[in-house]
Amino acid sequence: MTPAFRKKLVWLHTWSGLTVGLVLVLLALTGAGMVLRPSLDDVVNRDLMVVPECTTPLPLDQLVLRAVAYHPGDKLRSVEVTAEPGASVLVSFRNRDQVFVDPCTGHVLGQQNTYGGYFGIVDYLHRFRFLEEGRVVAGWCNALFLVVLIGGGVMLWWPRKGQSFAAAARFNFRLPGIARTVSLHRAVGIYSAAVLLLLAATALPISFLPVKNLLYRAAGYVDPVKPKALGKGPMLPMEELWQRTRAAMPEAQWAALRYPAKAGDALEVEVLERNMPHADAKSYVYLDPATGQTLQVRHYLTDVGLGRKAYLYFIAVHSGLVGGIGYQLVLLAGSLALVVQAYSGFSPYLRRKLRRTGPGAMALKLARREPLTAAVTQFEFVHPAGKPLPAFTAGSHIEVKLPDSLVRQYSLCNDPQERHRYVISVRRHADSRGGSMAMHQRLKEGDIVEIHAPRNFFPLRPGSGRCVLIAGGIGITPLMAMARQLAREGRDFHLHYCVRSRSDAAFAAEIAASDLSARATLHVTDELAGLPLHIRRLVGEPAADAQLYTCGPAGFMEKVFDDARRLGWDEGQLHKEHFTAEVKHFDDDTEFEVKLARSGKIVQVPKHRTVAAVLAECGVPLQTSCEMGVCGTCLTRVIAGQADHRDQVLSAEERARNDIFAPCCSRAHSRLLVVDL
Repeated sequence: MTPAFRKKLVWLHTWSGLTVGLVLVLLALTGAGMVLRPSLDDVVNRDLMVVPECTTPLPLDQLVLRAVAYHPGDKLRSVEVTAEPGASVLVSFRNRDQVFVDPCTGHVLGQQNTYGGYFGIVDYLHRFRFLEEGRVVAGWCNALFLVVLIGGGVMLWWPRKGQSFAAAARFNFRLPGIARTVSLHRAVGIYSAAVLLLLAATALPISFLPVKNLLYRAAGYVDPVKPKALGKGPMLPMEELWQRTRAAMPEAQWAALRYPAKAGDALEVEVLERNMPHADAKSYVYLDPATGQTLQVRHYLTDVGLGRKAYLYFIAVHSGLVGGIGYQLVLLAGSLALVVQAYSGFSPYLRRKLRRTGPGAMALKLARREPLTAAVTQFEFVHPAGKPLPAFTAGSHIEVKLPDSLVRQYSLCNDPQERHRYVISVRRHADSRGGSMAMHQRLKEGDIVEIHAPRNFFPLRPGSGRCVLIAGGIGITPLMAMARQLAREGRDFHLHYCVRSRSDAAFAAEIAASDLSARATLHVTDELAGLPLHIRRLVGEPAADAQLYTCGPAGFMEKVFDDARRLGWDEGQLHKEHFTAEVKHFDDDTEFEVKLARSGKIVQVPKHRTVAAVLAECGVPLQTSCEMGVCGTCLTRVIAGQADHRDQVLSAEERARNDIFAPCCSRAHSRLLVVDL
C-alpha cells in the first residue's frame, strides 16, 4: 500500500465512521439487546407466555372471543398456537396489539404490542421503524460499514514489513493516552471483524429488496402464487381449521393462522415443524376458510426453493436463531465490540480536534503595529470582542499563523499581568525563511490572525535569589516580560541590554522612561572604542540561589554561558532561549527505525534525514514550525527507545526523562524509537 493510498484510506475510514458511527452504535446496542431473545423471551415475558399445562385446552374460537372482549374495536390478524402444552395462545390484531390467553382457563394474561415490552421496543429501534424508510437507511449504513469500515480497517491493520501478526493484534495497555485508545481500536477491531462482517453481510438482503431479489434470481427461485379460496360462506371455526392444519402437517410445533384480509383469500397458516434447522424455517398450509379444504401444502425441506432457504438462513444467522446460546453469545460479543470500536474511533479524533481547536487556537485582531527601530516593529494583538486572553507567564511565546500557512513563534514582551493583549516585537531579517518579512510586509492593523495560546519553555524559576538577565539584540523580548514580572514581585534582579548600536536598541527609550531604568543597563558595543564587551562583569559572581537568564544570538549566549561556568555558576542556574539554531548532523550518524504506536507502522530514517521529513513523505501529519529544534511545536511523546536530543528547547532534566523529543532535529541512539503517533 502506497503512503498516498493509505492516507486517503485513513481519511475515508475516519470520516465514514464519524458520519455513520451513531447509526451503527444504535444498531449494535439494539442488536446486543435482541441477540439473546430466542433464549430469553420465555424468561423475560414469562407471565404472558408460560402457563400451567392441561390435557384438554379450550377451543381456539372461545379464546379468540375472550381476546376480542379484552381488546374490542380492532380487526383480527392472526392466532398463534403452540402444539406443546404449557404455552399461551397469542391473538394478534391489525394494529399489532397482541392479547395473550391461557388455553386451559380462557383467562387473559395481558396485552402487549408487537413492538412493546423490552424485546419489542429494542426490535422497533433496531429495524428503524421510527423512520419511513428506516430499513433502507440501516441497510446503507451496513453496506458502508461492510466495505469501508471493516474492509478498510483490516487493510489499515494489516501488519507492515517487519511486524508480526501477533504484535499487530495485541492490545498494549501500557501505551499512554491516545496511543492506548488506538491500540484498543486495532485489537478489538481485528478480533471482532469476522463476526461484524457476518452481521453486516447477512443484513444486506434483509434491508435491501434488490439484494433479496438478486439472491432469489441467482438461485432460480420465484415466489409461488398463493391459492384462492373456492368455497363461499362464513369461515369455519378456527379450532376446526387448526385441526385441519395439524392433519396436513402432523409435525407442526407452532403455527400462526392468519385471517383472510379480503373475500376470496385463502387462510394462510405459517407452520414451524419439529426438527427444522432454525426457527425461521417455516412451512405453509393454505386452507379454504369456508370449507376447510386443503388448497396447498409447502414443506420447508421439500417444497421451498434454494433462494428462499438462503434468505431465511441469512435472517436466522443475523438474528441468532442458529447455533444455540453459544452462537448468540458470540453475536453479543461482536455487537458490544462495535460499541467499543465506535468509542475508540471517535475518542482519538475528538481529543486531537479539541486539542487543536480548543483553548490553543484563537482568532485575534492586530490592534496596533508600531516601528521601534528601522528593523524592529512591535505588534499588539487583542480579542476582537474585547474578551480577556489566556494568561501567560514571563518567558512565554505565541505561535502566529502567517499568510501562506507559515507558522512562527515570537516571545511575548508585555507584562504577564496584562490579560487584554499580547505584544511581540519582530526584527526584520532579509535572509529569513519568510516569517519576519511576512509580519512586516503583509500584516496590517485590523487583520484577524490565528494565534495559538502561549507556551513557555523559558520560565522564571521560583525562588527569592538574585536574577541576572542578559539580552543580546532582539533577545530582549522575553527578558522584558521577565523584568516586568520581577519588578512587580519586588525581587532582586538586573537587566543587561546589549546591542551593536543605539539605533538597534528597540526598548532603550521604554526602559529609560519606566521604573526598570534603575535596574537596567544598556551596553552599546560600537561605543566601547574597539574594546570587547566584558561579559564576565555582567554575569558576576554566583550566589547559591542566583539564576542567570540569557537570550540572543547563539554565539552571544554561548559566550555568556562559558564565562558563567568559569566563574563557578552551576548548570542548573543557567537558562537560555534560542531564536534560531542549526540542525546538527555528525559523521557517525546512522539510520534507525521509528515505530508509530497508534498504527504500528515502522519507517526508516536514513542518515542526514530528519524524522519529521521522513514522516511527512509517508503522509503522517506532524505539526512543525521552526524545523530547527527551537520552538517546541513538534515535540512528540517517546514511548520506547532512547532519543538523541539535538534541540534547544528541552532542559537537561527533560532530556534525562526521555519521554519527549523534537523530531524536526533529534535522532535516536537506539535502533528503534517508538513514538506516540
